[in-house]
Amino acid sequence: MPRARSCSSPSTRSTSACGRSGSTSPPELRGKRVVLRPVKPGDEATLLEIFSDPTVAQWWGDPRKAVADTMEAEEGESHFLIQVDGETIGIVQSYEESDPMYHHAGIDIAIRSPWQRKGLGPDAIRTLARHLIDERGHHRLTIDPAAHNTGAIKAYERVGFRPVGRLRQYERGPDGTWHDGLLMDMLADELRD
Repeated sequence: MPRARSCSSPSTRSTSACGRSGSTSPPELRGKRVVLRPVKPGDEATLLEIFSDPTVAQWWGDPRKAVADTMEAEEGESHFLIQVDGETIGIVQSYEESDPMYHHAGIDIAIRSPWQRKGLGPDAIRTLARHLIDERGHHRLTIDPAAHNTGAIKAYERVGFRPVGRLRQYERGPDGTWHDGLLMDMLADELRD
């Protein structure tokens, strides 16, 4: 789910990665096979299709709430549709902490089931990570999959993330039970191409 983070310094408050209000959209980003296009008004139906995919909804919960959260981006959040050959296959997003004492960012991703296990998730994550490191100046990135989401964990490890801790009863699943999360991080020089 999207996480609200604030961009507190005046130098980052007006930049594109600090939400949509009063700023221009983040740039379109290109990976090896994917294009990351900023989410914009009118993308609600596409987002609903992504978040309604059963393999996505099991991790993200109520699809309509996920769409609303995405469209109402908080300061410090950037949301991108993942596209391959013009077809939208998922969403990847970041949330940035701009305080110079903690200048890092987190990433979340959701890919529709027909496009999973094709190397496209790592390409999208790597593309956004490169932007966050090179263009936004972050030295550390985090991602926090469900601890039992082994496919996602392997994909994140291929990009350079590594497990740093288990978050007990971290999030509630759609069935109402609590599930552990796995905190993973990656330093800027650990990003794998």
